[in-house]
Amino acid sequence: MTRKGHEEVGIAGSRWIFPVLTQAAHDGVPDAAKAAYAIALQTTYPSYGYWIQTLGWTGIGEYWEAGSRTRTHEMYGSIVQWMYEELAGIQAASPGFKAINIRPLILNGAGSSNVAATYKSVHGLISSAWTTDASGITLDVTIPANTTATIYVPGTDPSKVTESGVLASRAPGVTYVGTTLDAVKYAVGSGTYHFTVSSR
Repeated sequence: MTRKGHEEVGIAGSRWIFPVLTQAAHDGVPDAAKAAYAIALQTTYPSYGYWIQTLGWTGIGEYWEAGSRTRTHEMYGSIVQWMYEELAGIQAASPGFKAINIRPLILNGAGSSNVAATYKSVHGLISSAWTTDASGITLDVTIPANTTATIYVPGTDPSKVTESGVLASRAPGVTYVGTTLDAVKYAVGSGTYHFTVSSR
């Protein structure tokens, strides 16, 4: 990373840098997830952390410099969208969240070790929370009534994925769909699910 992990893009680039890096990570591009986390967690100029920790801002600047004339420019606010849609992985798969994707971006060994988010959809509360530690990954998901979801559980081996202590492909209300480069996919209906991925 030639910019030492800093974003250093304008408003147009800021809108797309996080989702592009996330998709690249899901597609198997080396260090794409690491780059996204590095940018998001910076605290020195230019970064969101610099605005918050060094300058004490509670809003989003017009540009990275401390002399920004206003702090209400939500064009840089796409990082919040990324936190919900990519870090927590809560994504609308159809209008109004009638169908939902839960596809979190989890970087083992770097970045955050836990993320939790909720979204109040027209159908009810959607939640996604994950943690990582030496034993593996846990992913807790709540899907509201009258909706369906596809859960992308990080990993590539279905034999290491359980749901509430049962092999996920045999768990009630859970259907194994297939695997991608970085996740095992399951179809579920409404309810609360507790997935674990063993590191062993």
